[in-house]
Amino acid sequence: MKKIMFVAAVAAALAASADGLQSSNTVGYGQNGIRSGYSLVTAQFSGIGGTSAPLDALSAIGDEASDNVALSTVDEFGTAIDTYTWNDWAAATPCWVNDSYEPVTGVTVTPGMAFWVSGSSNSQGVQSAGEVGVEDVVVSLRSGYTLVGNPFPVSIALQDVVAGGDEAADNVALSTIDEFGTAIDTYTWNDWAAAEPCWVNDSYEPVEGVTFAPGEGLWAGGSNNSQYVRFPAPEL
Repeated sequence: MKKIMFVAAVAAALAASADGLQSSNTVGYGQNGIRSGYSLVTAQFSGIGGTSAPLDALSAIGDEASDNVALSTVDEFGTAIDTYTWNDWAAATPCWVNDSYEPVTGVTVTPGMAFWVSGSSNSQGVQSAGEVGVEDVVVSLRSGYTLVGNPFPVSIALQDVVAGGDEAADNVALSTIDEFGTAIDTYTWNDWAAAEPCWVNDSYEPVEGVTFAPGEGLWAGGSNNSQYVRFPAPEL
């Protein structure tokens, strides 16, 4: 499997990068811009030691983020299950709250797990903090929909992402969405249209030149619970 080269001078390079990431060795934080409407976002970092991170490793930033930026998980039908809203007045410090404006506790974010994000302006964003993962991230799918995303603070090429599991070919797909939550581009995993398994477009042509930004979320479709997508880790 191809991996992304992550040079030894990563700290200095990331600190100066245009996407706002800052880092000390392999620990840092990065930002994902959102928009008025809907976006898909995942944490760019894992918890210390490559584990799941607490929800408060994510925070909302930007103008009027309080009460206007929310994260939601979805079920296999794409319906919101739990929604967490950023709030700066219900507790002593800004935090995510539930529908009763109580601070959310005990919620963790597994690597590669994405959220359905709503915002009220293009000046807002979601900031994530933690440790740069050093292992590939495998996200389990299910029959229906799952939100997944690039869990690293570097861009990943679509064709470096791999789908697997029973009957993954022609049954696992990744989609980007617009601000209305409508699919823009859909890429389907295929094992017969080209010399090697790859992602294809609606015409069954291998997709070229597509990359996913750090923390960019994707709408994934699967046909059974054995299927998965694997995101390649950066090489330190």
